[in-house]
Amino acid sequence: MGAHHRCLPISPEELNDLQAVLEDVLRELKLSRESDEAEAVAKRLIQLFESGMRDAALLHAALTTPDNQT
Repeated sequence: MGAHHRCLPISPEELNDLQAVLEDVLRELKLSRESDEAEAVAKRLIQLFESGMRDAALLHAALTTPDNQT
C-alpha cells in the first residue's frame, strides 16, 4: 500500500508538517540542525513518510523511540 506514495511529490502542506516534526524531534533529542545526527533523523523521517506513515504523532514517536535509532 505504501509503495505508491514514493512516486508522488510532497505537497507544501506535507512539507510544512514534516518540517514541524523534524524541528520537534531535534529539539527533544537536543540535536543541532547542522549535525550528522540531525541529517540521519531527517533521512529517516522521509523514509517513514514515503513508506506511508503520515500521522505527525506516529512519525515523532518512531523517530524518538530508542529501538528505531539503529
